Amino acid sequence: MNTLDPLHLPLRQRQIIEASAGTGKTWTLAALYLRLVIGHGRVDQEPLMPSQILVMTFTEAATAELRERIRNRLHQAAGWFDAACKGNAPQDDPFLKRLSQDLDPDFWPTCVRRLHLAEQAMDEAAIYTIHGWSRRMLSSFALLSRDLFEQTHLDNPNALLQQLVRDHWRKWFYPLPFASQRVVLDQIGANPDVLLEKIRPLWKAWDLKPPAANQEHTPPAVALPVDILQPFVEWQRQEQAWQTKARQAWQSHLPDLLRDARGQGLIRGVGITEKNFVSWVEQLTAWAEQCRSIELKTLARFTAEKLQACGWKAANDIDFFRQVSDWVQQAEQEPACAALLVEHAAHELRAAYQRAKLEQSQFDFNDLLQRL
Repeated sequence: MNTLDPLHLPLRQRQIIEASAGTGKTWTLAALYLRLVIGHGRVDQEPLMPSQILVMTFTEAATAELRERIRNRLHQAAGWFDAACKGNAPQDDPFLKRLSQDLDPDFWPTCVRRLHLAEQAMDEAAIYTIHGWSRRMLSSFALLSRDLFEQTHLDNPNALLQQLVRDHWRKWFYPLPFASQRVVLDQIGANPDVLLEKIRPLWKAWDLKPPAANQEHTPPAVALPVDILQPFVEWQRQEQAWQTKARQAWQSHLPDLLRDARGQGLIRGVGITEKNFVSWVEQLTAWAEQCRSIELKTLARFTAEKLQACGWKAANDIDFFRQVSDWVQQAEQEPACAALLVEHAAHELRAAYQRAKLEQSQFDFNDLLQRL
């Protein structure tokens, strides 16, 4: 890695400057700007005016500050070269002193003139945020970009999105049967705001792979919520029936039977410690006798097949463990639901959002980057 010398950094091709906070990035940028204005280091090329030098920043505040810092530096440099022409150049600016030594003294008056002109033209300087520059380019080439000549910035896109997601919730979820509505609440959440937050990561992923400029975005065919929910509700009904059958096959002596089998070394395997086994049996008992919930991975430890694999061959002779096997098999066939509902909403809301902006002749920051 080379030490940066603003006076001799090539002003062509791609140059990368690595700098942390407080290391003089703005000062360096102003120095390079000054060189471009007077034409230093640009062999056989014309010097540039502020409107011809593109500078991009991240925030509007940084844009305004940078504009003033560069304007002030141009003013200082013009004064320095003016004094140098009269033979009394200040000695407190090493950069300008070195720059002047790179130039023919007969060229100094030209530097004064160019620096003054650039200072006066700083109101037209091409210093933008990324989005500001994108907007300017799209406005300048509105016909080529198929954009409107007059568009306004959407000040609060979140407010529009919240309105649209509530409309989506009412349109697609309110008319559903009660059982399907319960599934929506369980799978998605209690309100439209939760759905919107689940959608955002999808949009972010899509934005990383936008369609080509000459192609329209065509959303893929996605099942409607009613068609997504119907098989899930049916699966849920069957899963509940299998769970009921398994609970009905429960016998109060089974915990003792399990502990005895464990004590005789008939239930063994990786991770089956005494502490874990006692906890699993307690959870199974609470589910069977107190209707507590139980995790599927815990329940799966008590299928006839699993217990036999762990060494307890007689487990297959006990009806309860066979019923648990059937229940787990049914539970593992849970159809996709939440992801499909979110995907459907993501496509619907994106289309509605774009329509709303088009109808109101508005754009957001993403539009600027994608269209450009």
